[in-house]
Amino acid sequence: MAMFLTTSMKAHDIAFIKHPEKNKFHHASFLLETWEEVLRAGDLLSMTDTSLDIGPTRHGITHGQTIYFFDPSGNRNEVFCGGDYYYPDHEPITWDAEQLGKAIFYHDRQLNERFLTVLT
Repeated sequence: MAMFLTTSMKAHDIAFIKHPEKNKFHHASFLLETWEEVLRAGDLLSMTDTSLDIGPTRHGITHGQTIYFFDPSGNRNEVFCGGDYYYPDHEPITWDAEQLGKAIFYHDRQLNERFLTVLT
């Protein structure tokens, strides 16, 4: 369903999802230190009328707290904090498609339509 790639110790830097239209970008992520900083980012996004996709919420997969938003070019971005970090000796975790809503948006347990269809 998706690939989350990292070049660092954070959960991911960039994400791609399976989609009929090939070579499309899903989102880039930006790590903040605390939940308070994520909420402050949400305040700044709201002050500038930046289009929100979802959040604030928590991920089931990484346990991180998150907000997704669209930049002026229409690209989805994510600010997040907390959660699990990548370790090379950690076995991959596979979530089944039936668990996808809870894996991505733990509290709502639902994917909004934009999350699976809006790509750039």
